[in-house]
Amino acid sequence: MSNEDYSTLSGVSPLLTDAKVSESLTAWFGEKVTFTHWDYVSDTGKGDAYLSEVIRIRIHGKTDEGIPKHVQVILKSIPKNTSRRLTFRSHDFFKNEIDFYQQCLPALLKFQAKKNVKDPFDKYAKILLAYYDGVSDVIALEDASLEQFGSAVRQEGIDYDHCKLTFKVLAQYHAMSFAMRDQEPLEFDRISKAIKEMYYDESVWDWYQKFWARICGIAIDAVEKEYPNSIYVEKIKEFAVPDRYKNMCAATKDKTHGVISHGDCWTNNFLYKYENNRPIDAKLIDFQLTRCASPVLDISFVIYACTTKEMRDKNYEHLLRYYYEVLSTNINEMGSDANKVYSWDMFMGEIRKYSFFGLAFSFESTPFIILAPEDAVSMEMEGDEKRNIDDFWQIKPFKTKEGRLREANNIVHCVDNGYI
Repeated sequence: MSNEDYSTLSGVSPLLTDAKVSESLTAWFGEKVTFTHWDYVSDTGKGDAYLSEVIRIRIHGKTDEGIPKHVQVILKSIPKNTSRRLTFRSHDFFKNEIDFYQQCLPALLKFQAKKNVKDPFDKYAKILLAYYDGVSDVIALEDASLEQFGSAVRQEGIDYDHCKLTFKVLAQYHAMSFAMRDQEPLEFDRISKAIKEMYYDESVWDWYQKFWARICGIAIDAVEKEYPNSIYVEKIKEFAVPDRYKNMCAATKDKTHGVISHGDCWTNNFLYKYENNRPIDAKLIDFQLTRCASPVLDISFVIYACTTKEMRDKNYEHLLRYYYEVLSTNINEMGSDANKVYSWDMFMGEIRKYSFFGLAFSFESTPFIILAPEDAVSMEMEGDEKRNIDDFWQIKPFKTKEGRLREANNIVHCVDNGYI
């Protein structure tokens, strides 16, 4: 970063004019603050971001009285390389997250604020600024590390304490949608249309098709090697086919019990605060894949992207009941009847119907999750042409038994529970 001009952020993104940054600082601090300069703090971990260029910076300003102010943020900017930006459809993802932060989340929080909720949802990374034009898109979010929030080790499955906190935050978040849709259906319909499906839609099948075939092959290979000549081999070969993508598209279109979901519930997108080496709080980050769909699409992805067989064997049913307990409590406190808008039976019906979604999504996430940082896929590209993502995400079958079991045991869990 030695060649950067720290007197302006326009070099990071031309959308970040001094005037716009000053407006954002003024809104953040609740008093007029004029931008003066910025400092580079650090990069984020290798392999922690695939759709953005991400750095940690400190933005400085001063009040009219000359009092210095600063805020430390995580700055996500659209890749400057044209080929990378086009290949990974970066603008689509940036636009979706910005629309979420500017339209969906404020409406949900405004609705919640009118209610007497004992433990309301507030566990998300707050936004300082966001702009998009398709070429220079940028988002700046609070740096939660200043509040001692940090990432779990993604290569390891999260334990019961981590998962319980994650389910609590997701339940609080989902509850706002259920109550708002019940009481203010027109407003909920409006915000649900502000976001769009990024990953599982027929319009992007050509973009995803070759890579889908690759990750299905990796899942099949894992089961064949770890559970040879078993019912699990038969089931995964029946399941990991192109038509399954159509089933996933259908799942994202089902708004029967739709909430404004997170959409990308893998380990990297949860931050935890620790006390005596135990997690005591959690936050959600990265809403680029947010959608309106069943909450089970989020829940099932947590289960199959973030947890291990051992944790599920001991705690799966209890965790589902805990999630629903928090969800129903918050729905009721916001003035709706959880038994009517989303009963336990409705929830479990969708668990049986849509848990396959988290399994199929794990075909992509698990290979990336278990990669050591030094083995992370390089996002460096050359040229300005749109390429196929399979040309770059050339992940291979799992190298280790541990890696194969991480995915193979997801299939075992789904088969044993009758989900596939």
